[in-house]
Amino acid sequence: MNLAAFALAAFAVVTVWLGAAHAAAGAPPTAPAPQKITIDARGPLALVAVTRTVVPEPAEDGGGNEALLDLALPDASALVSVEVRDGGRWRSVDAAAEEGAHVAETYRAESAARGVTPASEPYDESTTHRLRLLRRARAGTAPFTVRYRFAVLPEAANGRLRIRFPAATERLPPAAEVALRLTGAADADIAGVRVPLAAGADAAVGRASTRSAWEVFWTPRDPVALGTPLLEARVAVAPLGPQRSALAFLARRRPGPSSGPPGSVLFLVDRSRSVGLPGLSAERDLVRVLIEALPPSTRFDALFFDRGTKRLFPMSRPATHEAIGSFEAEMVPDRMQNGTDLPGALRQAGALLRREATTFGPRALLVLVTDGALGDEDGAALDRALGSVTESTPGLDVALAALTVRAVDDESAGARARDALRALAAARGGVARELRANEIGDGVPAALADLQHGGDLGAIRLVADGVARPISESLPPGGLLAGVIPWKGRPPRAVRIEAVARGRRITVAPAPSHLAPDWLRPWVVSGPAPASASANSTRFLSVPSFVALVEPVLHSTAATAGASESSGKGSMDRMVIRNVLSLAYMPRARACYLNRTAATPALRDLTGTVRLAIELARGEVGGVKIESSTLGNPEVERCLQESAFEIEVPRAARSDAPVTAVLNMVFRPRTADKKADVDLGEVGNEIDLVIEEMHRREAGTPAPPPSAR
Repeated sequence: MNLAAFALAAFAVVTVWLGAAHAAAGAPPTAPAPQKITIDARGPLALVAVTRTVVPEPAEDGGGNEALLDLALPDASALVSVEVRDGGRWRSVDAAAEEGAHVAETYRAESAARGVTPASEPYDESTTHRLRLLRRARAGTAPFTVRYRFAVLPEAANGRLRIRFPAATERLPPAAEVALRLTGAADADIAGVRVPLAAGADAAVGRASTRSAWEVFWTPRDPVALGTPLLEARVAVAPLGPQRSALAFLARRRPGPSSGPPGSVLFLVDRSRSVGLPGLSAERDLVRVLIEALPPSTRFDALFFDRGTKRLFPMSRPATHEAIGSFEAEMVPDRMQNGTDLPGALRQAGALLRREATTFGPRALLVLVTDGALGDEDGAALDRALGSVTESTPGLDVALAALTVRAVDDESAGARARDALRALAAARGGVARELRANEIGDGVPAALADLQHGGDLGAIRLVADGVARPISESLPPGGLLAGVIPWKGRPPRAVRIEAVARGRRITVAPAPSHLAPDWLRPWVVSGPAPASASANSTRFLSVPSFVALVEPVLHSTAATAGASESSGKGSMDRMVIRNVLSLAYMPRARACYLNRTAATPALRDLTGTVRLAIELARGEVGGVKIESSTLGNPEVERCLQESAFEIEVPRAARSDAPVTAVLNMVFRPRTADKKADVDLGEVGNEIDLVIEEMHRREAGTPAPPPSAR
């Protein structure tokens, strides 16, 4: 061997030795084989199948091997099936008949028989299920081939449908080869890359890295015919048994053509005491942001309301800095008053718009700015109070935006007020939004954009074979509603979805598509809500070649959040209310009685009882009602009611729940002299003498000599 050949041989030996040492030192493994993901969008659901390889970790003691695979399913999804390849066939890991704790004990026993200790690894926050697989000892580290399927409800994003996949929980996750099958789609994106659709097949393929979250988009193909409805609906049904079925639905609000900005704006601003100081500042910022989002030529005016209504300007003015400053000068704490009369404010706003239609026309925007503490009025009552502005004034088109704004740390508005504002907005072709103080900058322009595209739909309901079920109170432009509901009996034959647009009911009756029962069963077994459907029962399979266990993962943070949300109503201490009313209100009530005239003996000797109910909510006296009275004096009773609105009440945490304080007051011209409870007779005189003697001793005065008897 010559010198050159010897050098090459030595270099090869060194290279092999270094490669072996590098592998023994824990070099990064090679990239795993890509997983195959098939997405089949049928009707209201997307059916996703994932096929991949799972390699067990080598055991240190040479015993059996366990493989772990954490599944991170998208939101609003339900696990349908899990299968493991065993030789030449797929074996299904079905739901266990026993409870999860018993199944876990069985798995530990099977693991001990195979010489395996189940791994105890922490969960990633996005993990929804954990799959455990183990083989016999002689199988070594042979990989598993796993296929799992889940159904997911798409969500709306900028007029398109989207499925968002969370990032994989593994350190080195495999890439995904994605096959997308659609029906009636105009275009599609896979992991941010536009993919061409196969002609006539609506199919596309792409590739995605699973190291981070990735998305699949597609745009439904809109009909080209004129008169395209505002509402698109898809329905699917499946029989689950002789007397049980499931129904999946999807309703999407198509954005209408842009109508352009309004020429004038009338603000209806809540200035009641329930708004509070942080809310007052947030309302001021909201009005300024909305004015600045409109063209400089926009004119505006404002009506402030509490129990009454006050106009800002004698007539609407251009949105100059001086005019905006005049508005902000009115948003100060000393202008806040008790009471909220929204129906009265809407009547005043409707009358103003009709009276000055030429000034506000041809297109005006009525903006209600409130904290959501509106009392017991419903949407129909509020709509009647506003009246038919557009119908009675042909040259004026009025849109409505109901904007509820609250401080960042405040709770949400009550469900009754939220539904009332949504119904009012839907009846007027407007929008209803609830914003936090830190969301005003983005939320106001978005609300204006939705308003220009036709506003919200309201009172959305699903009608199946004549049985109506409410779905939601509102649906914004581009928004989407999707869900799965159980159905008694065989699948319904006729299904339609209805909504209210500008006071008129619109109906869409799609032809129901039929799905396999397995795709809908997980939703109705665990519950109709997507959150509960994702937590399916434990699955278990034990065969001679391997054992498989699928455990649902319940995160403690989600459980804690659910518990706090369910127990989110507080109350005010009884003694606090008692002290406030006795110190702040009772002197005013006494003044109402003492300030009466004494023109007649009946007025001079006025006597009676009054039972007064005071509604307290969010640090405000919302309403005062005389439940019963024997005074027979309307002036004194009216004074008692008005005086209750002058007091300040404390603002409790979680204060949207109203508190009713009931006062029973007795009025008479003079207080009767108190009589001794017990007549002690001569003994009482002796007690007085003893007390007098005690006082003398304390003062150091000598006692008089005893009298001779």
